[in-house]
Amino acid sequence: MIKLRKYQEESVDALFKFFKKKPNDHPVIGLPTGAGKSFVIAAIIERTLEEYPDVNILVLSHVKEIVDQNWKSIVTFRGRDVGLYSAGLGVKEIKQVTVAGIQSAYHNIDSFKKFSFVIIDEAHTIPLSGSGMYRTFFDGIGKAKYLGLSATLFRLGGGHIYGKDKLFSDVAYDLTSANAFSKLVTDGFLCNLKTIPTSIEFDTRELRTQNGDFKLSDMSNKFDRRPVTDGAIREIIKFGVDYKKWLIFAIDIEHAEHITETLNSAGIPTKAVHSKMGADRATVIKGFKHGKYKALVNVNVLTTGFDDPEIDLIAVLRPTKSPVLHVQMIGRGLRISPGKDHCLVMDFGGNTERLGPINNVLLHVAKKGGNGEPITKRCPNCDAIHHPAVRVCTFCGFKFQFQHGLGNSAGRAVIAQEKWYKVDEVSYHINKKINKPDTLSVAYNCGLSLFKEWVCLDHPGYAGHKGRHWASFRGVDAKTVEGAYNKRDQLLTPSRIRVDLKGKYPILCDYSF
Repeated sequence: MIKLRKYQEESVDALFKFFKKKPNDHPVIGLPTGAGKSFVIAAIIERTLEEYPDVNILVLSHVKEIVDQNWKSIVTFRGRDVGLYSAGLGVKEIKQVTVAGIQSAYHNIDSFKKFSFVIIDEAHTIPLSGSGMYRTFFDGIGKAKYLGLSATLFRLGGGHIYGKDKLFSDVAYDLTSANAFSKLVTDGFLCNLKTIPTSIEFDTRELRTQNGDFKLSDMSNKFDRRPVTDGAIREIIKFGVDYKKWLIFAIDIEHAEHITETLNSAGIPTKAVHSKMGADRATVIKGFKHGKYKALVNVNVLTTGFDDPEIDLIAVLRPTKSPVLHVQMIGRGLRISPGKDHCLVMDFGGNTERLGPINNVLLHVAKKGGNGEPITKRCPNCDAIHHPAVRVCTFCGFKFQFQHGLGNSAGRAVIAQEKWYKVDEVSYHINKKINKPDTLSVAYNCGLSLFKEWVCLDHPGYAGHKGRHWASFRGVDAKTVEGAYNKRDQLLTPSRIRVDLKGKYPILCDYSF
């Protein structure tokens, strides 16, 4: 029996507490890539069978690699037989606990009508609207309790995957917030990411948008060129000399093959992985894991569910507007491994600058303005890229200097005095000032205490990015204060807030929904 980490145990406990309070709801659990979702799934299954020995449990996901990984983890954790149903893996066996691919289950719905508890891994892949395979499957099997797990609880252009009128109702447990994510790194459960600036950065200004992301043909025409590829590869080789395993993300299959050819010509054993490889894909991935190849060039098949803890260099040669794809690509380097103290990230696509660090990604990003504040900053000592709020570089120890108008006393180092408060009621008000953008005043009534924050959706730069992210995180697409205020009845409200009390005025620093 595998022993769970403390936060994994907490996630299971939180889920069952949630079900006791809301037995008819369908929640999600947010766990970053590398946090051990498959073992959490196994523990949920074991706990469910302890309380309900006769229940039939189904675990669904959309990629055969994830199906296989979950099946192996559940078998290892439980120490007993588990069914596997996947045409891609060549096995169709149904048992009390079964792991299946949604495509295979969808084509044989009648065989799964006895399953009353369904766990969906990579739940962010389910479209927020329309019918689709998952919704058709649930309609076909009848009444069932279902749960989603993902490292990204949102979708491109649609906000969060939970909330009113969505397949999932609420969050039972979430470790994907900035503070929780950073703590997992500090505690040694996730690997630190070192993002460095690249001398070549793809210029996306002339690219058209299709389905919310940069158009593939435009990216291919502009960036799949020999001088661009050669320059990027030279830089990867220069910085990657002391790194063990490289994972590179390409635009399309032809781009991946060109990158692979260039790396092999430079003496770097490399293979490309894409959706049209068939059975060879598993052989190549196995060879990479066993050290046969130093680099793997991927096109959209290793963004979820790919597990190789030894990956210590991520090179992204594929721009994106998608926060999900951004998090999933760089997240491949988060797993810990002996001798690996960080993973180097080389983001040629400028995605980190566009969307923010993956522990505080922005769901809706406005066009860049000439005078806006950046959503990242660079360490002047070692060039590592950080979130603007970071005070000390985690790689070289450089202490950033902050410009503020709070007087000298605000700069003193003090121990944070933070406390969680239960939220009884939330109210909203538009705060107007002459010759300044409006702000949304949000008041949290917590027993005898009242705390306020001001959301700056109309402001330029990072303040505006942060404000729009605040609204999106609460399930509302609003780009202005007035828009958010008009949709205030639709805003998700936190059940608790964490307040920093050390200064003259309280500061809200985290929320629990």
